[in-house]
Amino acid sequence: MSWLKRKLFKKKISIAVVGIGNAGCRIGDSIIHHLRESRITVKSLAINQSDNFQPKMKNYEDQWWFNKNITSSDSNLDSVYKDLTMKEMEFKDKLEKVVFYKKNDRRDEDDLALHLIVGSGGGTGSAGSMIASKIITEITGDPPTVIFIVPEKDEPSLVQYNAAKALHFLGFDFKGPQSPILLFDNEKLLSFFENEEAKTALEQSNEMLAETMTTTILAALQESEHEEYNAGLNDFFLSFTKEAYGLGVIVYLDKEFETLEQAQNIRFSDLFFNELDKNSSLTADVTRAKKGYLAISTPTTYQSTFETRKIVKRFERGDIRIALNSIEEPFLTIRGVLTGIHPDYVDRFWDILEKGRDSRKENIVSEEKIRKSFISLSS
Repeated sequence: MSWLKRKLFKKKISIAVVGIGNAGCRIGDSIIHHLRESRITVKSLAINQSDNFQPKMKNYEDQWWFNKNITSSDSNLDSVYKDLTMKEMEFKDKLEKVVFYKKNDRRDEDDLALHLIVGSGGGTGSAGSMIASKIITEITGDPPTVIFIVPEKDEPSLVQYNAAKALHFLGFDFKGPQSPILLFDNEKLLSFFENEEAKTALEQSNEMLAETMTTTILAALQESEHEEYNAGLNDFFLSFTKEAYGLGVIVYLDKEFETLEQAQNIRFSDLFFNELDKNSSLTADVTRAKKGYLAISTPTTYQSTFETRKIVKRFERGDIRIALNSIEEPFLTIRGVLTGIHPDYVDRFWDILEKGRDSRKENIVSEEKIRKSFISLSS
């Protein structure tokens, strides 16, 4: 066995998934299932006020219901935050069992660990994500990556307020953990399942998110086997660290052609940017991404006219990795994450903050505070 093969054989991939609140727990459950199916080492923790919500979680190793007396979810971020703060030591004990390393630990360079928090704009999802990210940062010395499900584009509401306050604290408050944030907007995705019942549509949307994350990770693993020192995999994990300042978006695209010949006559770059806008309101300005990873499966005959480097150049200053896979059917699929996008270029982000501010008639965060924050386009 060569030195390089031995190095690849030793590589250990570990991912911790912490689902918080109703939506976060459900989506986290799907992510855990997909990761384990792919034989990736996973630790997991579900956090919610009570266990009185459906569907029951099946894949979490541990669960913490911190307020079992509550029979329904509390949508008030401030009251949940106060409750969790009073139970912070118990919270910390739970999280210490989930993380893969602690601050100042000696870590093998062959080990890669990622800590993921999945939350949303509910009271528990928002407050829990804020406190969990702060505690994990204190334990490990590194901020976790937060997958945040953004609220629907409705009128100002408590959910908009929760999301705005949580997103500001997680990524842009100097007192917060300054975590990498991956935004997931399922509003347009849910419209694809409009003929389904609401519960079924939501489950399919959650499954799409889980499948996207896992496919992206596996593509990075597969490509890294062909590169010395696993450069592809290290670049992938770098996309989820505090070095990827700003916001990230989760990218998914499915395009079916009538024939392989039809696919061959379409410019990929045009398709990529045009089709993404149909899926998510977050993807309009992905060209601003600095880092990321895209797993692309293309029809075989389409492959001959497909130049990946031209696509990469469309990203202004990015280190965007691409893994290609050819298929026989006339389908095109893209799964991935793009990170390091300055919030100025994500209109949906500002929309949430504006509606959040309006919902409580108070200035949650001013534009200048974020525009002058540590995030810099020149970094």
